[in-house]
Amino acid sequence: MLAEQRRQRILHEVQTRGAVQVHELACLLEVSSMTVRRDLRDLDEQGLLTRVHGGAESSGSGVEPTFSEKAALHADEKTAVALRAFRCVDPGSALAFSAGTTCVRIAQMLTRPGGPGGLSVVTNSLPVADEFFRAEQSADRDGTNLPRPTRVLLTGGQRTPSDALVGPLADASLRDLHVDVLFLGAHGAGPAGLSTPNPEEARTNRALIAAAHRVIAVFDSSKWGVTGLSGFADWDAVDAIITGGGLPWPARELLNERVEEVTITS
Repeated sequence: MLAEQRRQRILHEVQTRGAVQVHELACLLEVSSMTVRRDLRDLDEQGLLTRVHGGAESSGSGVEPTFSEKAALHADEKTAVALRAFRCVDPGSALAFSAGTTCVRIAQMLTRPGGPGGLSVVTNSLPVADEFFRAEQSADRDGTNLPRPTRVLLTGGQRTPSDALVGPLADASLRDLHVDVLFLGAHGAGPAGLSTPNPEEARTNRALIAAAHRVIAVFDSSKWGVTGLSGFADWDAVDAIITGGGLPWPARELLNERVEEVTITS
């Protein structure tokens, strides 16, 4: 496990559980206590957690990292996942996107010159919507050959730290919609399925799943083993998975047994 992956896992553990001890993290990550203490020091200096005697606790910023905090993590792996997801989109498709930095990467791929045109896009992600809006404005201004969606529907709702719109308004806007493909991000993934630290976001994700003919889960491999407060999809609700090459072998075996189509990017 790379140092960045290890520290992200530590941060997830602290945010999910509120507090952890050094010896627990050392056992979980299979590294020395000295390595864990060094990681905790670095994360504390970044203001992402607070070191205490024998361990660390949440810095008080909440259990959910902000969009900007997550965007820079595992960038290469997210790009590889997005490139593979790009190939799953046909011109004229109706697409839905949940919140998540990997979903934003997919939107960026789709709005490049030569991408599939005539898309209808439904999303509760402000950054995803922004990518499509910017592409449309650029095409109008510059006369370039950027692909343009037929329409972009951004749900209403309350904004979360991950720049998602959630709650009753978001859920109601999705109730009568039908899309061909949903790209579904997640805060955490494990044997039980996908999860998020935000119960409201979990409910809106379930509404997105209900609207989709095909559900494709997209996440980088660091999400495996992370458990958010609220589960929103078990693997039976997922038609396909696209994830990164860092996914451990036991996880690959489990997913290949539970999900019809699993793609591991290199």
